[in-house]
Amino acid sequence: MDLDLSGVTPVFKSMLEGISGISPRPDVAIAQIPSPKGIAPEAIAISAEVVHTTASDHGVSRLVFCRDESMPEGWHSAFRIIGYAKSPIELDMAKDDFTSSMPWEWLKDTLAKNGASFEHEAGTTTTVISTGHGSLVSQPQHAELEIRAS
Repeated sequence: MDLDLSGVTPVFKSMLEGISGISPRPDVAIAQIPSPKGIAPEAIAISAEVVHTTASDHGVSRLVFCRDESMPEGWHSAFRIIGYAKSPIELDMAKDDFTSSMPWEWLKDTLAKNGASFEHEAGTTTTVISTGHGSLVSQPQHAELEIRAS
């Protein structure tokens, strides 16, 4: 994946150069996307999307790499990585009280397993059950699980 790193400082560019070497699995499409406005003086965002051959609903995620030399309160550093992921889940899973804690534990376990150091972690997990009303009453109930982490 090639990142457009024009306009970023050499310090931020050196942090991001390793991302350019990522080779995603064939069923995952990765692309650079516009970063959220006002999130940091320097920010680069990428999306990852599960690619299906069918028209089924699938998971999506975003990563935003940020640099702010003023070290905003709560960052504890000039750098911050913000992640967001959302995926459809079975309705029965959404009704289980333990489901919403799973993504956070998976994230921490995966980071530790791969030797990633992190501190001052913060995040939320959300389980959503949607029910159609009015003209959408025929829409079947469906559920999603999302995580936001930094």
